Amino acid sequence: MKYKMILYVLLVVSILLSGCVDITDSYKPGSFGSTEEEAEMVNAITEKYGDMTRDGNPRLLEVMMTSSINNFIPVDKVLKYSKDSEKLYVWFIYDNFNNDILTIEWRYLDQDYLIHTFESETGEDFGRGAFILEKPDDGWPLGKYNVKITGSGVSESVEFEIIDGPTESIPLDILSDNIGSIESDSGNVEGLTVPKSGFEVKETDYSFVGEWTSNWGDMKFERSGNQIIGEYTHDKGRLVGVVNGDVFIGTWSESPSYKGPSDAGDVELKLSADGNSFTGNWRYGSDSASWSGGWTGQRK
Repeated sequence: MKYKMILYVLLVVSILLSGCVDITDSYKPGSFGSTEEEAEMVNAITEKYGDMTRDGNPRLLEVMMTSSINNFIPVDKVLKYSKDSEKLYVWFIYDNFNNDILTIEWRYLDQDYLIHTFESETGEDFGRGAFILEKPDDGWPLGKYNVKITGSGVSESVEFEIIDGPTESIPLDILSDNIGSIESDSGNVEGLTVPKSGFEVKETDYSFVGEWTSNWGDMKFERSGNQIIGEYTHDKGRLVGVVNGDVFIGTWSESPSYKGPSDAGDVELKLSADGNSFTGNWRYGSDSASWSGGWTGQRK
């Protein structure tokens, strides 16, 4: 197979309150950012890996592929990219580095073909990095890929696939226990996840998990930690949220951008008393006081 030179874009993000800067700048955990999502990431990382300000051996953490990055945080964890994906993102955290050189190798495993190698200098302690590979002129070959990150005597890698189908992703493990809600023994979420559309929350023995038909196409819900994730056929849609009693509270997103306000927004769905149907509301973005339309479904 003859390969053309692959165009690439290097995007490096570091930990700074004011925005994107070079990876050589790094700060203490409290400087991850002032947004709610940034604070959530700080708490999750500290709980999982300990105080990042302590001295220790170099390490690479949470190396993952994602479909996009928002506020320096990956929006999801991608397992398989669609062949139509315009960009591939790898994201990671480095810790206990000292102005060391990191190499990031992208490889097409099916033919052991080295696509490209990025090189970048770290800061004096820890930070975050994201490297983007753009779709080549002749498209992505289907098959398995690998990204390997190496520096200061340590190495981590992540594998993914390019498939002839929609991108497959899951919510972030690092944030699965820090979504701003409390899950009770019955699986219902209490506290901050209160319906905004006027639904009255009631206890139920039924679940959203399963397959549905809806006015926005066939749907499928699965449980991931204390989140519910779903997909539907209209514009390769995705759903992510939590369940409070008989109400699903979350967000929808669709191709091509999977971003608001035109391709993402809030959604709330309420199960029927017998658990075999639901009614709901959706809207563009999260700032509007009104809802844009209805959402109904029947369990398959």
